[in-house]
Amino acid sequence: MKRIPLNYVAWLIAVLCMFSLHTITRAQEKACVFNESSLSFTGSPLDQAKCLLRPVKMYAHLGVQLDELPPPLEAIIGQAVSIEKSQFRQYLLNNNISESDIGGSISEPLSRAHNNTHTDYAKYLVIHDTSTPYYGDKRFEEDQPFPANINDKTWKWNDLQKRWAANKNAHLFINRVGESITNHDFKTPWRATKFEMSVPEKKARGLFLHIELIQPRSRDPKGGSKNDAIAPKPGFPDAQLERLALVYIAASIRGGQWMIPAFHCALDAGIPDAHDDPQNFDLNQWASKINTLVRSIQAIETTNKE
Repeated sequence: MKRIPLNYVAWLIAVLCMFSLHTITRAQEKACVFNESSLSFTGSPLDQAKCLLRPVKMYAHLGVQLDELPPPLEAIIGQAVSIEKSQFRQYLLNNNISESDIGGSISEPLSRAHNNTHTDYAKYLVIHDTSTPYYGDKRFEEDQPFPANINDKTWKWNDLQKRWAANKNAHLFINRVGESITNHDFKTPWRATKFEMSVPEKKARGLFLHIELIQPRSRDPKGGSKNDAIAPKPGFPDAQLERLALVYIAASIRGGQWMIPAFHCALDAGIPDAHDDPQNFDLNQWASKINTLVRSIQAIETTNKE
């Protein structure tokens, strides 16, 4: 029998590995299936969350779907919220936080699908990053580093009133020191993704709440002269994730059940020129913030129940 050259065998193995990796990557980046009749994605709320929370990588690539979400998300998504509004309001009062800064009054309902004309209320809370400001510049031999103070109040892009109050791209913006500003009340139907635009007759408008996390970007030198693929590591500081956790709790209280969180990139999967945010988001860390806040809020004793 004629021997096959070793270099040919090595080449064949490399080709097969590349083909296998490409196949796996394509499977990972498939869109979550949306049913226009039920106005929801396929599966239980937890199944939907697992698809919509696939890890976001550079250049809008998605990681493998998680078998299990970190606690408490695995146990609560889609379930009834047991926090009393009076407990939540007392927590806000204790911490000098206004309901108007976290999406609006928790006594008000959430937006409804089909531009507020459908019976289905908002089910999904979409996590974005602003990808702004941009510190990459092809005019320089080396791109500018991220400033050392991006997680401090001294960084000008953490000034919500000056930098973000006029930006109507999302319901709410959260800066890197844990402050937030509401630009659309959560009762206002709004679209902020290519996916929502692709659903005809504005059916998806009102199903999604949109939260922008302020995050600067820079250029990946390996990606050509025009890209914003580089984000800080870690992507978001503790204070920012804690405020996002509080906003998630507030929205879920208004809806009566724990909302389905989603990453913008996973929502737009399969759509040309899809967005790549949020970058370097630590799901475990965010879930831990939710867990800590829920325990703190539920420990509050109040005389009034709402």
